[in-house]
Amino acid sequence: MSGVHGVVERVDVLVVGGGMVGLTFANALQHSGLKVVVLERQEAQPFESLGMDCRVSAIVRGNQQILEGLGAWQYLEHDAQAMHSMKIWDDQHAGGIRFDAEEIGEDALGYLVENSRLQAALRRNLLASEHVEVRCPAQVASVVWHEHEVEVALDDGHRFAAPLLVGADGGRSWVRQQAEIGVYTRDYQQQGIVANIRPLIPHHGVAFQRFTPSGPLAVLPMKDGLCSIVWSQMHDDADALMALDDIGFMESLNMTLGPVLGRIEEVGQRAAFPLKAQLAMHTVQPRVALIGDAAHTIHPLAGLGVNLGLRDAMVLAQEIVDARRFDEDWGDVSVLQRYMKLRMPDVLAVMGGMEGFHRLFTSSLPMLPWLRGVGMKAMGNAGVLKYLLMKNSTGITLPVPKHIS
Repeated sequence: MSGVHGVVERVDVLVVGGGMVGLTFANALQHSGLKVVVLERQEAQPFESLGMDCRVSAIVRGNQQILEGLGAWQYLEHDAQAMHSMKIWDDQHAGGIRFDAEEIGEDALGYLVENSRLQAALRRNLLASEHVEVRCPAQVASVVWHEHEVEVALDDGHRFAAPLLVGADGGRSWVRQQAEIGVYTRDYQQQGIVANIRPLIPHHGVAFQRFTPSGPLAVLPMKDGLCSIVWSQMHDDADALMALDDIGFMESLNMTLGPVLGRIEEVGQRAAFPLKAQLAMHTVQPRVALIGDAAHTIHPLAGLGVNLGLRDAMVLAQEIVDARRFDEDWGDVSVLQRYMKLRMPDVLAVMGGMEGFHRLFTSSLPMLPWLRGVGMKAMGNAGVLKYLLMKNSTGITLPVPKHIS
């Protein structure tokens, strides 16, 4: 029965947030036999730039294998652009590094996808599911924590109860706030400018990352010859760039990027957002678990943030299925702590790596440019060390299930 007029509908898992991470989690559980309800406030609208969503994610190879295992990749592969290699260099100083998929025996390091298309693929993959219900629009009004379940009321009167509430509702998570979980915050005092551009020279599936004293510029290959940029700048500089007309913006972009793609011939609509890193003080509490940006956000150096969230979704889903198999209460904190312990090494390593990169490449210490150049050259020639780094950063060797068993 629907939860109206005092009737509470009991389900196995409630998810607040129907974005990429919440939907991945629901996809992971769709064949488990568990009743899952996903509550999403509103349908996300793509922010179009040159006819494509300029909110883009770089799905690393290991996570692409996850989407393949879930059955969702078949709806996305024709819209995804393979990233065969990545070139990274430091301002105008000597030194740089290139990562090629061939070095680790893969045909791609990852795939660039529009966020809206990934979300649509995940939704489409759930259409035939008998056990997953996605409610959108669905505005959550209140939550009440009981010893053995969580009760959630919507503003239309519907009420649900479940042993577990999963917060997949982004960096300003309502679930996290209701659970009174604080966050550690690192404000970079920067904005990230995103837009789609058309370069003169084809990108050939190569991503470019240039570090400058004011922040990194990532240029990511997209379909139809376009590229997506993520340009991190201090607030005043970002405001000045956003105030330029298209010609002025392209001139600044060409000056910063250099000739690697020839000249940038066209730029689409731009958007800017403040850059912060966040880490929830608790990823789990009794009857609640956080995944994705609700649990952690990182600096968007190359659109990699969603990868942590997809891995969260898979590990939590597997822990729930395992708990059910052994007749455990999957909302109990002892079960949820297993999820937290499995995910923390990956999360902290990625967050620490992003922070280290940011500090290393924005520091003004006199010897650092030379040391960075030497360091990148050394890494480029590191052989086994570089191989292991690439395997780990593409998610291939991480202890994350590619499908739920």
